[in-house]
Amino acid sequence: MKKTIFILFIITMVCLSCKNSGKDKNVANEKNTIKETAQKSEDNTESTTQKSNSKVINLTYKMFLKEIWDFEKYPDSFAYKAKQPCVIDFYADWCGPCKKVAPIMEKLANQYEDKLIVYKVNTDKEQKLAAIFQVSSIPTVFFMPLKGQPFKQVGALDQEAYIAIINKNLLKE
Repeated sequence: MKKTIFILFIITMVCLSCKNSGKDKNVANEKNTIKETAQKSEDNTESTTQKSNSKVINLTYKMFLKEIWDFEKYPDSFAYKAKQPCVIDFYADWCGPCKKVAPIMEKLANQYEDKLIVYKVNTDKEQKLAAIFQVSSIPTVFFMPLKGQPFKQVGALDQEAYIAIINKNLLKE
């Protein structure tokens, strides 16, 4: 595979140099631009949604332990750390129903901005976190109230259903 890519790269470079004969600087600049673009793309892959105006936060295993519940330290009792309830959407990029839930989570994050936190967990990248919470079907949405036990909803719901769950279980005074 590497040999094939290398051969294609050489053929491309030869074609470019033939096409741009006498313009070596342009070829060098093009190669540098390609390398820089690839590097920037690689560097920004994980933080793409973080840089957008999204209020939904990408949640990692380490963040979960630090911000929500350190189940490694306190495995026998749920000890929620945050000062606001939260919703955690376990999803995958390839999942059709997850793609329908994503904009709903964005709307909920905006609608309840000062009342709760909306997280998302990519099950392909955070397999350990998904396994610990026994996420076997996606989307799976966890609801974590300030008091009481967390609970989950498996499968995609419409926006009104999520609002009803949030109002009834997370925002009750």
